[in-house]
Amino acid sequence: MTEDDPVLIGIDAGLTNVTVTAFDGTGDDLATASEPTPTVETPTDRDEQDHDRLWETVGETVTAVLDAPAVTPAAVAGVGVAGHGHGLYGLDSDGEPVCGIKSTDSRAIGIIDEQRSDVADAVADRLGWQPFGADPLSLLVWLAEHDPATYDRLDTVLFAKDVLTHRLTGERSTDPTEGSVFYGPEGEYDREIFELLDVPAAFETLPPVKPSTGSCGTVTSEAAARTGLPEGTPVATGFHDVAACALGAGLTTPGDGLAILGTWGQSVAVLDSPADGTGGLPRRYLDGWIRYKGLRAGAACVEWFTETYGADWHREARERNIDPHTVYEETIADVDPGSNGVVFHPFLNGSTDDPTGTGGFFGLRMDHTDAQMLRSIYEGVAVAQTNALSEFAPELESIRLTGGGARSDEWARMFADIAGRPVTVPAERETGALGAALCGGVAAGVYPDVEWAVERTVEPARRYEPNPDVEATYRTLATAFSQAVDGMRAPWETLKSLREMSQHEE
Repeated sequence: MTEDDPVLIGIDAGLTNVTVTAFDGTGDDLATASEPTPTVETPTDRDEQDHDRLWETVGETVTAVLDAPAVTPAAVAGVGVAGHGHGLYGLDSDGEPVCGIKSTDSRAIGIIDEQRSDVADAVADRLGWQPFGADPLSLLVWLAEHDPATYDRLDTVLFAKDVLTHRLTGERSTDPTEGSVFYGPEGEYDREIFELLDVPAAFETLPPVKPSTGSCGTVTSEAAARTGLPEGTPVATGFHDVAACALGAGLTTPGDGLAILGTWGQSVAVLDSPADGTGGLPRRYLDGWIRYKGLRAGAACVEWFTETYGADWHREARERNIDPHTVYEETIADVDPGSNGVVFHPFLNGSTDDPTGTGGFFGLRMDHTDAQMLRSIYEGVAVAQTNALSEFAPELESIRLTGGGARSDEWARMFADIAGRPVTVPAERETGALGAALCGGVAAGVYPDVEWAVERTVEPARRYEPNPDVEATYRTLATAFSQAVDGMRAPWETLKSLREMSQHEE
């Protein structure tokens, strides 16, 4: 690149890692840095974030990218930010942190259904989705009932990425993908939802909604000193990280579908209207909407099994001096589709559909091998995510696959075979950071619009066609997966009681 070429910075503050990438105007990756998302020690049902520590991590990561030889800091034209959705972050009237509750927090699960069952259906009807505990509405209700001092201090409700745009610009705002968590049937903040939930004061804490690709402010002198970003650089309002991944993978048109295969799995489809499709969560996206559904443990299921039971695979990787994932890939490639009749439920962190859901293997026999169990995990994740896509976008022509798990040829091939549709893997691995950077590019005038930005920057790397020879096998597997879910709903409730009894005895 020359000194005159624009540099765009994408910040993706996820639940697991904070990743910052510098891109040139054609979407080429100039430099990337990543740090673990800071954690806070909390009780078992809590998962919180410290605003200052998050900002410190972002500052260090941005600085590392700007120090890279391929990056000219003075050429930075725009910045975009993405972050994990849901949860509840907040500031007081002085701009000081009040709360930082992450989307993996479980303190408020069931608080609306169980304690406010009379209004739960009315709220869901107005929202178009069912509050599930880690959403900001449930958490606001929980604070009002269990921590009124914190609730009363709230002056502005924000989301994770909004904390960072506030630190960068000094301005408080959110974007339509996040703000539409609170939308009613008219497509704007719905006061009646807050009145139904008996938290009317919280309505006054909602931030202004600004376009994702618009500027929410410019880098302040304080933020410039901390990060190395040029003072006055436009900062885009940005996206919920799911939407950022969608844009970074090239999704702009209704009917486009995406499976994000990360620590969490996410299934995403672009739609014309929030009334299109069923299931998942509807959110504003560009000029239309998306529906998406999270799988609380996606690639994490593979890590759990291999870390706990994969000593032989790790030993082989060390002896051959290769990545353990290469060994996993070779192992599952030697197992026939269907895993010899083993079905795996990837609900190790619970299920967004069934709050009491847990993971499990079904169909195990003495002659099953660890390799077959490993393949069944890959297949179970793929079934869960493609089932979600089929719920709210049954007419998808193709699926894009991103996230760390998309590096696996075998896993991508499974998605194509199980979905019965072509699967494309984009060339850029950090699609969340790219989506955020594209927002920054549009906000800075580098691109006239997102369609032009995607056309210029997003390229496919690999494509997988479904194999008709395994269609019947995977159709049977998907049926068994769903039958096992139906049969486990009552046992899940019983097992929840058993866990509570065990915890009480401890």
